[in-house]
Amino acid sequence: MSVESIDRLILAGTVMDLDEAHHRVRVIYRDEEDQSGWLYVLQHPGGKVDVEMVDSHTHKAYWESWMPKINDQVLVLYLPVLDGDGFVLGKIG
Repeated sequence: MSVESIDRLILAGTVMDLDEAHHRVRVIYRDEEDQSGWLYVLQHPGGKVDVEMVDSHTHKAYWESWMPKINDQVLVLYLPVLDGDGFVLGKIG
């Protein structure tokens, strides 16, 4: 996908393929049959942190990174250069 005008910098699309090992997805856009290349999924600091009690005074915390699922609607931002990289900003809805 190439970004040729400002109206194509921010697009909504549907996730069609996942690469969880590299934290990226491919998206197909609603208004056309154009599909993206691999897009990295941005992570948000302060996301979900789960804490569980272990023993009486010890806590175990772990971070869960977010990945969209197939058919999720996402918002994509492309860099304003020809054939610029794009990034998934988040899920819509």
